[in-house]
Amino acid sequence: MSAGVIKLSRLLELRVEAEDGTPVGRVHDVRVRRVDGRYEVEGLIVGPRGLLVRLGWRRARQRDVLAWKDVMAVDPDRLVVRRANSSARRM
Repeated sequence: MSAGVIKLSRLLELRVEAEDGTPVGRVHDVRVRRVDGRYEVEGLIVGPRGLLVRLGWRRARQRDVLAWKDVMAVDPDRLVVRRANSSARRM
């Protein structure tokens, strides 16, 4: 695997924190889209409702989806996102 490749399974259930350390939730699902024959991560389903969204019991709301572009770092035990109030953002 190249340095820029991350297994999707590694993202699931990771703790999500804003860059100032504010907890956002956990990653419950990953939204992916196909572009020119490749797959790209579009966003992450996070927060308390995220598990219900993953199981299909709820529809994702804007606040449940974190845009992948807001992810600053993927550490072994957490994701760090750009803003303290970024628990949800349009993809």
